[in-house]
Amino acid sequence: MIGIRLLWHTISVEGDGDVVTSLAELLPQAEHPMPPVRAMAYRVDAVESGYLVREEGDLLAHAPSVEAARDEMYVRMHRRAFEFASLAGWVRVHCVTVDIGRARLLIAGSSGVGKTTLALRMLADGLDVQGDESALVRAGASLAVPRPFQVKEGTRDLVPDLADLLDRLPQVHDVRVLDPATVRSPWRLVEAPITHIVVLERTNGTVSCERAAAVDVLEVLVRDSFVVTESKSALIGTLSAAARAGGYRLTTGDPGRMVEELRRLVQ
Repeated sequence: MIGIRLLWHTISVEGDGDVVTSLAELLPQAEHPMPPVRAMAYRVDAVESGYLVREEGDLLAHAPSVEAARDEMYVRMHRRAFEFASLAGWVRVHCVTVDIGRARLLIAGSSGVGKTTLALRMLADGLDVQGDESALVRAGASLAVPRPFQVKEGTRDLVPDLADLLDRLPQVHDVRVLDPATVRSPWRLVEAPITHIVVLERTNGTVSCERAAAVDVLEVLVRDSFVVTESKSALIGTLSAAARAGGYRLTTGDPGRMVEELRRLVQ
């Protein structure tokens, strides 16, 4: 059996050991700043034809494999957590969250542009990386969604400091999963006002960081948001409040040089 926190929920999972162990690799033990207000309970049992997955005692799925049973629970518990957050006025945005001193930076950009590689470089440099995948945004503040970093092939060459660690990580599908607490412990989530929004842009390798117009930053936030229960007007209103923080464009290149630009930005 495992027990974890996921935003405002406590989650317990019991049953088949192979499935529970596989799921535990995807559920990091981050410390949360708020008390839990809801609970979710899951159970998975092996049967002759696969695995029966139950949520609160109700049959959720009949999965054919360990991986399928794990994925059913993972998707379901996150969907419920995000629905609860959305109803409370939070909007989820695909971005990295990092605190540099007293500055809270959200780093957005299209898939594959290098957000996780940059997050790993910042983590190796001792910065307070809150999350690499998504954040909840409300009233100009943000809270990172806890998720292990999903490290793609080739990343170890860009962050050589972590190469040995990355080689030892468990692999799920086509990525390796890294719990940030293995590099910086403990991993404490913090809700904080957003001070900078940085948009990553792929270039020919020359790293630079320049001001960006608020309207352009808002366009990226809207593009990279996950609509759950929000109306379009509520989504735009929430993200507009976030976009009032200073907006910047950071061109990609050497991850160490990119970190230098971010440090300079918040000085």
